[in-house]
Amino acid sequence: MNAVASSIAEALEADDPYRSFAEIKQILEQHLRQINPQIRTRHTGYYNHTRMPDLVMRWPHDDLSDRYVYLRSTTDADELGFDITCLARQDRPIVLALGALRPSFDARALDSLAIEHHTLVLDLAAFSELTSGESADAALRRLIANTVIEGGQGLLDERSVSRLARAMTTGAQAARRGEREGTEDALAFASNTLSPPIARRLTAFLGTLWRASGAPVAALERAPRYPQQLDELSLDYLLEGQEIPDGDFWSRMAREINLTDLLQHGRITATDNLQHLMRAALSSWNARVCGVAPSSVAARRDAAPLHWTKGEGVLSFDAPGFVLALAQKVEHLTSSAARAAYELPALDEVGNRLPLLGLSLKAITLVNGGGKVAYEGEVGALHGDRLRHLSESLGPGTLVRNLEALPPSGVPVRYNFSTRTASVKPPRGSVPLLELLNTSIRLFTGLSREEEERLVKVIPSGGHPLHAGIEHDMPGAESPAD
Repeated sequence: MNAVASSIAEALEADDPYRSFAEIKQILEQHLRQINPQIRTRHTGYYNHTRMPDLVMRWPHDDLSDRYVYLRSTTDADELGFDITCLARQDRPIVLALGALRPSFDARALDSLAIEHHTLVLDLAAFSELTSGESADAALRRLIANTVIEGGQGLLDERSVSRLARAMTTGAQAARRGEREGTEDALAFASNTLSPPIARRLTAFLGTLWRASGAPVAALERAPRYPQQLDELSLDYLLEGQEIPDGDFWSRMAREINLTDLLQHGRITATDNLQHLMRAALSSWNARVCGVAPSSVAARRDAAPLHWTKGEGVLSFDAPGFVLALAQKVEHLTSSAARAAYELPALDEVGNRLPLLGLSLKAITLVNGGGKVAYEGEVGALHGDRLRHLSESLGPGTLVRNLEALPPSGVPVRYNFSTRTASVKPPRGSVPLLELLNTSIRLFTGLSREEEERLVKVIPSGGHPLHAGIEHDMPGAESPAD
């Protein structure tokens, strides 16, 4: 008996049944949040009611209804079947028997009845196996458990949960390698065990792994006809799970997802798989907003690794002397990148950097003491002679507050030197990620030769822009705030 079953069994021995069930509800909530911290649970004050739930579960970003959980002290199949017929199908009930189902009952009849009523029936051993079963890949185990809790239907006992976990683990590995049999078995389990909306999510996940393996889509008979985006737990499995060192896999995966998908994910850390993905994505993704802030002390050490990590709504890169931050909007950047007031650079310094970066100046704001000059003209009109003329009009010590320029992709970018943020100017616009990173880094910082040599090993200084303009793969994105 594992820790989940043991703690619930201990709670059942309490003399007061109200107190016993209240404690069981707390245990269940704790283990559900371990599966997925974003699950919102609410336990009710009811006890021993047929139609009133004991727990209510909700998933953020889920267009499905809440899921109601009903605890049952009985393990009699007929009594459980009667309870199922009394519950509302639209509540997608979970009936959890707090014990082991008797082996002599007709499992197929109860399974069919549960599927008909959009209900998941678990006994205590099945729930324990689902929430705390051992796995070499904890991220995949969480994905499987959350998928069953959110969309499972029918009867699942301990053995069927184990079979499901093995099929999905084997299926994910098979899909990643482009092996048909194991992938097909996992797809069959998904369609037979899960409600259609959740089955489509898991099918999309396996289909994405299959395509990233390089195997032909036509070879997979159960391949999803309408590919969907990866949900958060699927992306979590890819990036938080066991390392996949295959560069070709990540190159294909970078075409399956985009920066928006990554920015919407809230739990990714500096995993090896995130580094593999970003190396592949630099030359294929687009971006909208970039901030450059002073680095932590650790990032300045020669031995410190240069790596990507993910915070809430921001993707960061620790580099020698500074930290890059990518976001959808300027206000999403960390406070140090978006709110700090940095020392402004001299006009001559900025003017010398522009042609080296292939930037065509469109507009510029200069300051000197209390004076300010803002100039906007045709692209390319602000060349060296014109800049010197503007500088002379303000006198020695002229500084640059911000400028708007066209990088090689041809989409205007606004570079704000007072906050060290770069943002694409047109609404819903974007530029190649590598282009935005390189122009931002070299406009906002002065790298030493050693820092430059170290940086280009991770972020190449060049690279052919693949595409730019309207960001079609960022639906609903708003214009970045300046």
